[in-house]
Amino acid sequence: MTEMKLPIIVTKEDCHRCHELKEWLNENDVKYIEQDINDEKFVNQLLQDKNFVQTFCDADECIVNTPVVIMDGSYYFKELWSQTGLRKNKAEEMFLD
Repeated sequence: MTEMKLPIIVTKEDCHRCHELKEWLNENDVKYIEQDINDEKFVNQLLQDKNFVQTFCDADECIVNTPVVIMDGSYYFKELWSQTGLRKNKAEEMFLD
């Protein structure tokens, strides 16, 4: 049996979308690891990841809109959101299937 890795949810304080996603995950009993984007050690780890740098950085800086979901080496952010909030069908597809 292969070990299932938990998704990492990258959050920050005062992020209403972060709270909305975590609330949905908790309501659906989805286990996850939460990491704060302001944690310097965690950010240094992200900057070592080529996928992160290609997704969020250009020659001048990195811009990360939270929440970000890290699953299987991929980064998801805008896929989960519409103008009205969490796309629950996408969240179910990602976390419950």
